[in-house]
Amino acid sequence: MSIKYIIEPELINPVMIASWPGIGNIGLIAVDNMRRVLQAEQMAYMGGRVYAEGSKAYTMANLVLDVAEKYGCKRIYTSGAAVASIHHTTRSHVWVVPNSELLLPEIKNYDNSLLMSDIEGRGGQGNITGLNGLLLGVAKRRGIEAVCIMGEIPVYLQGFPFTYPKASKSVLEVLAAALGVSMEMEIISRMAEQSEQELSSLYEKLPPEIKEQLDRLRQVLIATENTAGSITEEDKKKILEDIDRFFKREGRGEQH
Repeated sequence: MSIKYIIEPELINPVMIASWPGIGNIGLIAVDNMRRVLQAEQMAYMGGRVYAEGSKAYTMANLVLDVAEKYGCKRIYTSGAAVASIHHTTRSHVWVVPNSELLLPEIKNYDNSLLMSDIEGRGGQGNITGLNGLLLGVAKRRGIEAVCIMGEIPVYLQGFPFTYPKASKSVLEVLAAALGVSMEMEIISRMAEQSEQELSSLYEKLPPEIKEQLDRLRQVLIATENTAGSITEEDKKKILEDIDRFFKREGRGEQH
């Protein structure tokens, strides 16, 4: 595993944005839209086995940061998904985790965002796992500022192979504002609208008892102004179990 350079440009005050596939491909869609709108050019690629875990994930994180240091990046943004007690018809917040307390005053000014450590039910913890969490930690040891921005995806969609561009749009809005970049949102807005239409069609196929629970979730969120963590763990477990049973029946072609 190594970095292979296609070109080695001269950059002025660069910022790195790191993203990879994950739940709903939330971060990947956001960053890919930014790349397309800003007409970014490929300068390098990672050779060898790209999928990594354990010690290989640590190696990957360090290779990414080697590029950041090579070009003098002072800030890194990572992005991904935040599984949350929201409904697919509501706006996705972004959960934000910095690798330094010095970044908190800036982060608290981000629109439509919540510090992960402030979210109810997380016990004051702001830790994240996977490559996003690893990159934050390794960047901190190297003295590089890093911020993870995660778009909310409904808890009942986390186990299914759906993209969730509504959350990607929220991530992109925060990234653009943080970077002071004017972003055209037409493409990602269309993606979000199409995704919501598809989910609404699927929603109509759900058994009445599941729809009732999800409708109750939506009403709770409206009543609490979309505050994250507004249903109990027992509620979430029941919703997930019922939906999982429904999709297993669908997969076997059973009638219901």
